Amino acid sequence: MFPTAFRIPFIERDIPGYGLMLMIGFLLAVGWAARRARKSHGNPEVVLNCGFVALIAGVVGCRGMYVVHYWDQFANRGSLGGIIWAIVDVSKGGLEFYGGFILSVILVPLWLRVFEKVSLRWYMDILAPSAALGLAIGRIGCLANGCCYGSTCEQPWAISFPFGSSASVEQWKHRIPGSSLPKELLVTLPPGVTTPITRESIAAGDAEIAAAEANEKAARETYSKAREELTKADAAAKKPLEQKVNDARNKLERAVGQFRDIRINMAKYGLSAAQIRTLAAQYRSLSVHPAQIYSTITAGLLAWLLHLMYWRRTRDGQIILLLLLVEPVSRYVLEIVRADNPVDALGVFTISQALGIAMSGLAALGLVALQFSAPRSRLAVEWTPEPEAAPAK
Repeated sequence: MFPTAFRIPFIERDIPGYGLMLMIGFLLAVGWAARRARKSHGNPEVVLNCGFVALIAGVVGCRGMYVVHYWDQFANRGSLGGIIWAIVDVSKGGLEFYGGFILSVILVPLWLRVFEKVSLRWYMDILAPSAALGLAIGRIGCLANGCCYGSTCEQPWAISFPFGSSASVEQWKHRIPGSSLPKELLVTLPPGVTTPITRESIAAGDAEIAAAEANEKAARETYSKAREELTKADAAAKKPLEQKVNDARNKLERAVGQFRDIRINMAKYGLSAAQIRTLAAQYRSLSVHPAQIYSTITAGLLAWLLHLMYWRRTRDGQIILLLLLVEPVSRYVLEIVRADNPVDALGVFTISQALGIAMSGLAALGLVALQFSAPRSRLAVEWTPEPEAAPAK
């Protein structure tokens, strides 16, 4: 796992491995589609525009589906501001592929028809192999982040994740044999909920934890002074001081929450952060199926096959429909070995399996209907770049 790929020097900004792989996947996918468009006399600028539409739709759709699917994780954040921040914070993952995929399949064709006014079938075929490539590379980001993990597995190729990973925490919550943790790695927070120390707190350095303690102490002093000023102020001066108290309270809440779990256990058990980190390193997750790698392999192979078939298609629209037909089948099989998605659709399927069945069915009907349409759309006109202006004499 590489939740943080690297830290930008000077500004001390962490770049998450998950987001880095999404960016790489997006750039490679768009570049590959633009190259395919240029080679088949399509307009690369149309592809670039569609790429940005798909990027926005992908992030919004993936996050939106995850929030709806796991709303209980967001509803208990307390204030409205806390809920909104939890929804928009995607730095730690929390995206469901089909949400973004479905929204992209809706918005990209609309963009092509309404704004670009080009052949819908042709350009969707150009984009289809790149969509599979983007998924393949994005799953490497899932591996780096530790999400989308598989069920327990004893095969030679099984992998395990560090303490604090999603696999480790969920295995402990479900009391899977062999997943127990020592008391020093468990913390009880209000309102009496016991949970493992988070991976962010385990990864924090001694200097960061010391700074968090100093920030909390300073925030408490500021809050106490603000309240004292408020109690002594007359009625005319109370309103601006009330805002000052609220700001100080919010700052204190943020300071208290920073690495709170590990700081509680350091004080409770008389351990240093380094000792807790050493202990945590001994408790990895149970071995699981490398579901992310499975997905990377299948999506990568699908991208390559769709690219080859693009040059052999007999009708525009075949490649995008093949993507919608085949990818859900591979996802259905993958869901069998994944452990992070509950079986909550009709009591038989995961939500991704249910959506996949619907998509494959619609794609199969589309392939049949395509046989009764013209091989090429009337809008499938070859693009020629405008000639360069002659240099001024």
